[in-house]
Amino acid sequence: MVLCPLFRILGFGSKVIFAIFLLASSAHAASCVQSATSTIISEQGVLIGIILMLTVILIAIAYSIGNITSNTKLTVFAKDELYHLFFSMLMLVGFTAIVGFSCSTMEYFYTSTFENLGTLKCYTPGSELSSVSTCYMKLVKSDAEQIAREYLTQYIDNQMYATFSMTVQIPLLNAQTVSADSYKKVYAQQYDMVLNSFVIPALLSINIQKMLLEFISANVIQWVLPIAFVFRVFFPTRQMGNFLIALSIGLYIIIPAMYTFNLAMYDIASLDCTSYAGSTYDIVFGDGCGTYGFWNVGRLLPQAFFLPNLTIAIFVTFMAAVNKALRVIG
Repeated sequence: MVLCPLFRILGFGSKVIFAIFLLASSAHAASCVQSATSTIISEQGVLIGIILMLTVILIAIAYSIGNITSNTKLTVFAKDELYHLFFSMLMLVGFTAIVGFSCSTMEYFYTSTFENLGTLKCYTPGSELSSVSTCYMKLVKSDAEQIAREYLTQYIDNQMYATFSMTVQIPLLNAQTVSADSYKKVYAQQYDMVLNSFVIPALLSINIQKMLLEFISANVIQWVLPIAFVFRVFFPTRQMGNFLIALSIGLYIIIPAMYTFNLAMYDIASLDCTSYAGSTYDIVFGDGCGTYGFWNVGRLLPQAFFLPNLTIAIFVTFMAAVNKALRVIG
């Protein structure tokens, strides 16, 4: 008597799970990127499977006891948890569609916008957002390091030239000392000021951002999202699971998308310098549009300081909205 509803629930749950995994395989075939679902299952499939089995057993026991004792609370609890279990698995599969949709959207965005401007250094059809943003960040980091090395070299060279002096000893008269390049001390101070006030802080910020993007690419799908779904299935930690799912989507989609857009703007900015070549020229740095000119230093600053703050603001807003939506759904 008790086992019949138990088997019915277990049979229903197994059919649902089997159907979902079939949907996952079809979603994988339609996606232009590696299936997030298959990645989750390969990394944390055992843990998710155990939690699912325990949850199904708990639902079945609650439903059976509720039917036997005519306890409507237990029956409603079992049905509610079964709904949440189904919805959690649906979200697990749906995340693959989200990744595929973001890939298709970015592909359209690039081919319709940046391809016409000739700025596709890091993008190829089917590329993931995380790989594109990481590639662009490596280019920016390389530019900042190159500028920093050049400015440090110029600072040392100008300091050495400024201390060069020549002394002429005239018989029966005093010696005369001439420092022909003493003005280069001013040049050295300018290199030192720009290096320590702008280039080094920008390089530090860019390096930290690059590490963040690499961490997101390597760990969100493999670890954070599977744990989020585990928390989402297990009813005492469901709200924490909702929060982690919102966090995962924001980290995997929003942040790389914003960085890809911002860094593409950094790439495009290099094309506009010729219009402002006169105003960016400097007697010390020379051509403002050159590799080590003011223009390229200026390009680093928004990416190092302003745009990351804008990305964080958009990310927090998006995460709060998704978390609120998941709380409403359950």
